[in-house]
Amino acid sequence: MATPVDISRHLHCPICKTLLADPVSTTCGHTFCKGCLDKHISVSEPQCPLCEEPVTTKPSVNETIEALLREFHQTQLPNLDLFCGERDAIPCDVCDEHITFKAVKSCLICLLSFCDEHLKPHQSMARFKCHKLVSPVEKLDQRACNTHGRPLELYLMEALRETEQVLIAPLENGRRCLENEMDEKTQQIQKDILKYKEAIATLHHTKSEEDDILFIQVKSGLCTVNVALDAETAHPHLEVSADGKKVRDSGVSHDIPGGPQQFDLVGGVLGNPCITSGRAFWVVEVGNKVGWELGVMRDGANRKGKVSYKPSEGYWAIMLCAQNMYGAFEDPPVQLHLETKPQKLGVFVDCEEALVSFYDMKALSHIYSFTRCSFNGCAILCCAVSGLKSKHILR
Repeated sequence: MATPVDISRHLHCPICKTLLADPVSTTCGHTFCKGCLDKHISVSEPQCPLCEEPVTTKPSVNETIEALLREFHQTQLPNLDLFCGERDAIPCDVCDEHITFKAVKSCLICLLSFCDEHLKPHQSMARFKCHKLVSPVEKLDQRACNTHGRPLELYLMEALRETEQVLIAPLENGRRCLENEMDEKTQQIQKDILKYKEAIATLHHTKSEEDDILFIQVKSGLCTVNVALDAETAHPHLEVSADGKKVRDSGVSHDIPGGPQQFDLVGGVLGNPCITSGRAFWVVEVGNKVGWELGVMRDGANRKGKVSYKPSEGYWAIMLCAQNMYGAFEDPPVQLHLETKPQKLGVFVDCEEALVSFYDMKALSHIYSFTRCSFNGCAILCCAVSGLKSKHILR
């Protein structure tokens, strides 16, 4: 007797390639699933799918094959659960009516439930890959949309996506419009910020100029000191006027006894009085001379030999050399870039703030300031004259 394994190839439907369900045979002797044959005849000529012999009579149930199928199911599918009508169990829609197994999946496209055996085509055949498989569902036909004839899950998801797109589209357009508007506003804000920065810089510059003008106008009136040049401190080449307001370089050495107060190498001269506290302001007219040094000296600073005009040596001074080169005697020196050639210089000393500042009195502008000046209790005007017969005039 042939075993079930030997006859298994005769138990598959030639159309669906799975085990026969409700096997029926044509007059030519070929056997098919009843559902597969009915569908084939409904869409094509009423003839056998294999031999193409006309099907003139209704195919009859092949009871022999049906019996073999029952035996085959019992011997070859021992792991499948029979559907016994228990609660919450869903029967396979493809199994024959005599032996029905429990469904393990339902297809929302086919609207059928399948046991493990009848589920295999969905798992192995490419044309079923796009079918939606879910846990077994009862009454699948009731889950189809009456209007569209498609499973509600799929139709509703598609409908939700379409609705989502309809709702999102204006929001996306609004978002893009807002982003463009924000970009434009950001660019405008950046332009405004740049414009305001330029305006602020201009205001600061203007304010600085106004502060200089106000300072000169106020301080020159409140802090002006009557300074006279001390002839005893002047270099032998220098001539100091009788009133102590003018000094010139005569180019000739005068027979003046050299004292400890006198500059012996550098053409300098000091002024009186010595500023010991508070603030002081005075004006020195330098005219069109080609060179000069003007500043403040700490009492006791060196006046002999080659004097180094820098803060560490007790001097805070600015200078003109080579007609148009201005500088501040810092360490190292600082070059000054002046728009106009000053002819009258204002000198301001603040003992409490340790400050020495220089101003162009004609342009009413600030030239340079020394800070953290250490006067050792006394600050003295210091002038150095360069050039034959040139002179300084104190105001």
